[in-house]
Amino acid sequence: MTVLQPDYFSAFRCTCTECKDNCCKMGWDIEIDENTLSYYREHGGELCERLCENIYEEDGAHYMSQEGGCPFLTADGLCGVQQELGAEHISDICREHPRFYEWFGDYKEAGLGLCCEEVSRLVLTHERPVLFTEKQIDEEPDDLEFDSEIFAAVKNIREKLIDIAQDRGFTIMQRLALLCYCAEDISEALQEEDCEQLKKISGMLAIDGFRMEIVIQAEKDILSGDVRAMGKDGLDRLFSLFSQMEYMGSLGERFALTEDIRDKMLSAEKAFSENYAAYQHELENILVYFLYRYFIKSTRDYAAEERLFSAVYMTLAARGLFLREYAENGVLPDLDRRILLVKELSKEVEYDSDNMDIIYDEIQQSADTRDMLCGLCFQGDI
Repeated sequence: MTVLQPDYFSAFRCTCTECKDNCCKMGWDIEIDENTLSYYREHGGELCERLCENIYEEDGAHYMSQEGGCPFLTADGLCGVQQELGAEHISDICREHPRFYEWFGDYKEAGLGLCCEEVSRLVLTHERPVLFTEKQIDEEPDDLEFDSEIFAAVKNIREKLIDIAQDRGFTIMQRLALLCYCAEDISEALQEEDCEQLKKISGMLAIDGFRMEIVIQAEKDILSGDVRAMGKDGLDRLFSLFSQMEYMGSLGERFALTEDIRDKMLSAEKAFSENYAAYQHELENILVYFLYRYFIKSTRDYAAEERLFSAVYMTLAARGLFLREYAENGVLPDLDRRILLVKELSKEVEYDSDNMDIIYDEIQQSADTRDMLCGLCFQGDI
């Protein structure tokens, strides 16, 4: 099995008791895989009996109820099951979280989810472009079906998209706009299963001059209209979209946009862009994360436009949260605060399928997604 992973993957270590947002205290119901459940049922003993009593079945899957947090968490914030039975006998999801994987036959991709504060720290403090490395492991090929030719074409396109996301010859906002202008052509070729056209698009996207032409054209398109009005409308629509979602914590309040706050944010755009320029790698890495994690799924669902635009949406949402705090306080939120906001955005939106569906529905139903997002992208640069 060939495994692809970002260069910071092996640097992750759970901070355990030092974590300010312990995932074992979330109250989420945790799926228990069949092998782990069988061990609990067969092993016996007081702990395994208590584990089985806390596990219920729903739609053929088994979950451990955790209302108020995992009942097997020790007073010092560690896993009592792991302490007594060993890491090999906790559920797969408990052992692997926040890692994620995607399989295509004898090829596998691995990554780390931004919902974890330590992962958000690793991602936001990674100042050089993210590199992706391959290694060989001893694992049986996956048997889920996929079209190998489509997979190769999607993977190749994604490499170019990530390369654009990390092209520091452009501002991060120009890169976001460039990606938006690619979405329709990529989506049409994929929907038609035209791998030759996908290869052609991939080849064009690798050319620096072609990238520059797209950025210049995007700027001309935006400048031909009322940039201020487009930025105002775009900011309203971005925050309105995220304010429709359901949140466990207080993040939703940060997306509740009054006219006064909106105007302050627009007025602070230029100063924010200047003060945040040294930290553009944070948004770059967020963008790369979403492209890497989700675009490859287009191999099976052909939803290239939704995958691409949603990566832009999530990146602009993170930037919008930073901008709001700058507009309110007159200074950039510090690194710890930015890490917290990104982690919360991931946990509350990315890891909630209903909330992500709101973004996907907006992309599918709106005819001007590209122009709206580009209006936001160039608001701080023009």
